[in-house]
Amino acid sequence: MSGSRTSLEAALLALLPDARLTGCKRSAWHSATFSGERVVARLELHGPDRDSAAEAFTKALPETEFQLRRQFVADISVSAQRALPGAIALTVEALLLDE
Repeated sequence: MSGSRTSLEAALLALLPDARLTGCKRSAWHSATFSGERVVARLELHGPDRDSAAEAFTKALPETEFQLRRQFVADISVSAQRALPGAIALTVEALLLDE
């Protein structure tokens, strides 16, 4: 799964190139028919365009197609947004299913 972790982080940062990844937690997830992992990533945006960038990212993220190795993004969204001095913090939550 470590390759997919790097790929998801890289994909998020490619969508939001001015962001900085400040944290990422993963936990195993299982249902009766599927296995995978839940991912909670924290990003920070700085700069004069941070508000518009955060808004565009939040709107586009759920419809984004990700190409991850051996995993499928079943669900992904921005679950929280918080203003910081000179920045915006975004929390992204994803459910990745093993293929």
